[in-house]
Amino acid sequence: MSTSSVSISSATNLNAAGDRFGKPARTRWYSQPTALRLVFWILGLSLACAQAWVYRYQTSADSISYLDMSDGIMPGGDWHRLINRTWNPLYPFLLGCFRRVFGISAGHEIVAAHLLNIGFFILAFVSFEIFFANLVRHASARDSKISAFGALPDWVPLSMAYSLFLWSAMSGISLEFLRPDMLLSSFFYLAAAILLSMYAKNAQWKDYLIFGLVSGVGFLAKVAMWPVAAVMLVISLFVVADWRPAFKMAVSAFALMFVIGALYFVPLSRVVGKITLGETGAYNYLVHVDRAGPGDGWYLENPGKGSGTFLHPPLRIFSSPPAYAFGQNELVTHPLRFDPAWWMEGVRPRINLKRQIGETYASLIDLCRSLRWLLPFSAFVMFVGLAVPKDKHLQGIRRVWPILLVAIAGCGMYSLVHVEARYVAVFLVMFCCAWLITFRERPHRIAPKILAAATILIVVSLLLPSTLIVYSKYFQFGRSGNTDALAAAQLETLGVQPGDHVGRISSLLTDLAIERIARVEVVTEVDFTFAKHFWASPLETQRQILRLFIANGAKAVIATKPELTDANRQEWEQLASSQYWVWVASGDRSLR
Repeated sequence: MSTSSVSISSATNLNAAGDRFGKPARTRWYSQPTALRLVFWILGLSLACAQAWVYRYQTSADSISYLDMSDGIMPGGDWHRLINRTWNPLYPFLLGCFRRVFGISAGHEIVAAHLLNIGFFILAFVSFEIFFANLVRHASARDSKISAFGALPDWVPLSMAYSLFLWSAMSGISLEFLRPDMLLSSFFYLAAAILLSMYAKNAQWKDYLIFGLVSGVGFLAKVAMWPVAAVMLVISLFVVADWRPAFKMAVSAFALMFVIGALYFVPLSRVVGKITLGETGAYNYLVHVDRAGPGDGWYLENPGKGSGTFLHPPLRIFSSPPAYAFGQNELVTHPLRFDPAWWMEGVRPRINLKRQIGETYASLIDLCRSLRWLLPFSAFVMFVGLAVPKDKHLQGIRRVWPILLVAIAGCGMYSLVHVEARYVAVFLVMFCCAWLITFRERPHRIAPKILAAATILIVVSLLLPSTLIVYSKYFQFGRSGNTDALAAAQLETLGVQPGDHVGRISSLLTDLAIERIARVEVVTEVDFTFAKHFWASPLETQRQILRLFIANGAKAVIATKPELTDANRQEWEQLASSQYWVWVASGDRSLR
């Protein structure tokens, strides 16, 4: 299917979706900017495909865990692998289905997963279209005398809104790694669209049941969906014509969300031995607020400010540099990352007001860093706000307050624990798009040329950074081959077979693809924050650690970008001219 046909069909689908999520007051805004929307769809698909292609071999530790979980869908796999304390099952389930349907090999599964992420981008784009259509329709429903966007020509907010979405998708969330955040954003947009469709209407079971369905499936993607959905349901009681009949519908929608979510948290609760919706929040609080560690929360030896004692921490087998041994009964690439929350058993987070305030302040600073690309947009809305009568502006705010509140609640939820751009990007887009709609009277004091120039500047400022990054990364590593797969193949020729255990020495967290492709498990590791310390250590210390690795089950040791010397270079072999080197225990080598 061509890009143009995708864009045109999405426009048609948007009209149909708009009818389902709320009767349109007028359809003029759909027909006039079709060419503009088509341009942004083509631009968006081009950026998504380019980003996915450039990063086609890139993974993170989390990405590898999702791929490990997706093995539960493969022939002979155990579906219980999808039940994880830390990672929700929907994304790995879809990964597994994609791998199984197309019979994707181990060496190509990472590339294929990046291709699947393009599909999630398209889903997010369509969901954003539905959200923005409902937002515009809602804001203009009560005043037919002004245009759909009130204060601004249609092309101005449309260009900004699409640019905001593409900024959030390409720069905020991005397709660099294999994560469920793009998929989750679709459910946030759809839930917000349903909330808008309820405004000033009699409460309807259809709206609430669809909301429960969307939120329930979103919960399967990430636990963060349920607190945001709960906030939306409370807000819905204030936006419908009468809250009394809506109350039981909201409770039913919440119950439906939990019935769908039970596909995840019921078997999880049986595994954990207590009722739980997931341990992601507790783990992140323990690591980011209580500062459990060391190793940025990888090696949970001490609970930091948390309460209790770890029941099964990684075993420290060497002190300087720190080295650890660990393992699990089932084959996974890296046990510490497959289910990080499992390693925190026995310790619970401890809330301290002073420490919480400090962490929230640090999170807000991180949030401000995410906002730096929105400075031109912020300057624009402030400028337009000064040119619009204050009473008219306040009327616009009163119409979109539900979305503004949802966006603030979403950002606030993450600010309490840990903020990353990929977490809050969707809420920033909601807030900015809603703010665009608040200008309900045309600011005649702004010359059309100034308005056009400001719009172009904002569009460029939002889209240029991600474009330049993709361009530079293409020349940095985007033209390289699948060196991870080549290295994994050579590893097998050296006697390291699928199912074997290996050690690891690396300062990176994005280089586990070779172990995943080779289907080996990391059971020993030098603390990644001390990897350079290992190579600076005396040769006897290095060999002592390698012997400990072998004693704890490793058949070989894989090192990323080792700093070798003439003294130890003969003991290591480079894999396929890649960044990986291997030390294999053979003969008397392991006893030196």
